[in-house]
Amino acid sequence: MKYTVEILQKKDIPSYKSLIDECFGDSNDIEKYYAYSEEKGYKIFVVKDNNEIIGSVTQYAVELFTFDFQPCLILFNVAVRQNRRRENIASGMLKYVIEQAKAEGYKSISLTCLGDAYPAHKLYESVGFVRADSVKYNMYF
Repeated sequence: MKYTVEILQKKDIPSYKSLIDECFGDSNDIEKYYAYSEEKGYKIFVVKDNNEIIGSVTQYAVELFTFDFQPCLILFNVAVRQNRRRENIASGMLKYVIEQAKAEGYKSISLTCLGDAYPAHKLYESVGFVRADSVKYNMYF
């Protein structure tokens, strides 16, 4: 990948929010993004081009996962600006996160994807994710 992956800086949160809004629709108020922190188990990885964030992936660390009692990561908000897709930005970010996870001793990474998001399925499988045979349940308040 020709771009560098880095941890989101507070000064870049407006650009990050713009990316998330573009990719997922109107998101949280910007103040909520300032509350994300590594101390709470989150890391937001970004790729920038001329100080504009063009891609991101967020990870959340779970140190004692229920199924196998091993530290794992959960990924979400994998996003790349519409006009920058097909430049291998997402796959480069994911490969970077995977290598970092291995180096930090995590034993697995999981993510959830919509069933009909076929381009995302192809992306995740291209970097080594395997489709899990599980059922997801949600409860909304």
